[in-house]
Amino acid sequence: MGQDKRKHPRLDLDCPVKYKVPEQLEISIASLKNISGGGLAFMSEKHVEAGSTIEMEFALPGDSEPCVARGEVRWSETMEESEGRFTHRVGVEFIEISEKRRQAITGFVVNRLRSQVNREIMDENPPINRRLSMLVVDDDRVVLKLIEEIFKDSFNVITARDGYAGIEKAREWRPDIILLDIVMPDLDGFSTLMLLKDFPETANIPVIMLSVLRQKSKIFQAVQHGAHDYALKPFTAESLLRKIRKVLGESALKQP
Repeated sequence: MGQDKRKHPRLDLDCPVKYKVPEQLEISIASLKNISGGGLAFMSEKHVEAGSTIEMEFALPGDSEPCVARGEVRWSETMEESEGRFTHRVGVEFIEISEKRRQAITGFVVNRLRSQVNREIMDENPPINRRLSMLVVDDDRVVLKLIEEIFKDSFNVITARDGYAGIEKAREWRPDIILLDIVMPDLDGFSTLMLLKDFPETANIPVIMLSVLRQKSKIFQAVQHGAHDYALKPFTAESLLRKIRKVLGESALKQP
């Protein structure tokens, strides 16, 4: 591809999920976390200063002309594994965009991620021959809603907004896997995990911890308390599904 001459980065949402010129669009499940007005996450070749303002050009399928929106960079971090020349992930909040357009973009992104997860599930060889259940425990309504919307066609998704409700629902529903946020009020993820391991009916349910905490000591603590894996926010639908598959194991995914 030649050099893009547009004034603003072009983010064509009708293309594959990752768009590489001049920046790479990468949809993140947690990209809306702590972003009240809605936003997206991008891959970039360099660090972008938090608080800086950028202008973005969006085109949805069927649009006769693109929409230009202004956004504020809320966070920028180095990726654990670079993808080509892209080494940083950047979270951007929309600050100037119509509510109708913002909802349309968010809806399109969620539908794209749901389709991506469905394809991944259908591509299993041999195929998964039973519907799995997933319990998501997180005090952030946005994260709960996004995970539910993205995975609901492939999993029975149960949600809880605190550790106490999560324990009750885990004992009642006996899900195949639990996604558990660490930072929650009243009963944090570590305490919730220890209680889950104390009850015979939930002791053997695999747990993936979710958190923005990146200290190695916290990861070690989660594993020490019985967590099977740890997903750092923000994460993509693809990376989360990969961890779910790994934790459940091929035999669990193929059971009738």
